[in-house]
Amino acid sequence: MSEKEKTDQELEVVDLEAEEETEEKAAEEKNVLIEFKKVCKKYSQGEHEFYALKDASLTISEGEMVVILGPSGAGKSTLLNLLGGMDSATSGEIWFDGNDLTTYSDNQLTQYRAQNVGVVFQFYNLIPTLTAYENVALMKDIKNDTMDPKEALSAVGLADHMHQFPSQMSGGEQQRTSIARAIAKNPKLLLCDEPTGALDTGTGKEVLKLLQEMSRSKGRTVVMVTHNSFFADVADTVIRVKNGGIQSVVHNDKPKDAEEINW
Repeated sequence: MSEKEKTDQELEVVDLEAEEETEEKAAEEKNVLIEFKKVCKKYSQGEHEFYALKDASLTISEGEMVVILGPSGAGKSTLLNLLGGMDSATSGEIWFDGNDLTTYSDNQLTQYRAQNVGVVFQFYNLIPTLTAYENVALMKDIKNDTMDPKEALSAVGLADHMHQFPSQMSGGEQQRTSIARAIAKNPKLLLCDEPTGALDTGTGKEVLKLLQEMSRSKGRTVVMVTHNSFFADVADTVIRVKNGGIQSVVHNDKPKDAEEINW
């Protein structure tokens, strides 16, 4: 092989490697679902003003399991409410799937919540006079392309409990029903506010395992607010909040399985 042919071959290899890197970067950028850019939430009390959240900047990728940690009053719930379109920022930008939520009207935010967001609460918020099936079926009144309630309940291991009322179910079963109700909307974003806070350790681990499975196998983006630092081990990304600011954002290359942790 001539010197010229060797040189041409080397150049071709370099060009292919550069092309692969460009494609990888493009894929990474495409996977970003949420981006906060210097987001502030300010409240006024008489003559006094305070920030519940100040200059918060972060990114969350599609399919990630994210845990937001911090003490009471740190700004965790404010962050969750802004993510869910349940509150509006005072300043900054909140991008979701290529759209800036801070430019949305109230009607647009309502549609955003209905189409994209599922919420799991600490205390279940099930309607006591409705069965598990009926609680999940309520999502059909909010969104057209919902999962069949039987499918959603089966996904959380409650196929045999769909005709039970909340009073006939354990705390863990009620929480799994609330998760079924949330995922029945086929949301891109699943928000969880202390989802294991009212559960014992064993049942809480089952719920945590289920949420992790939703992220890993179903591709849901799961964002969970908690004060339990043990949950950091199962997250792809851990966001620590303190005094209304983002203290740190740490990416975990090897998150543990939910069943491995104890608290």
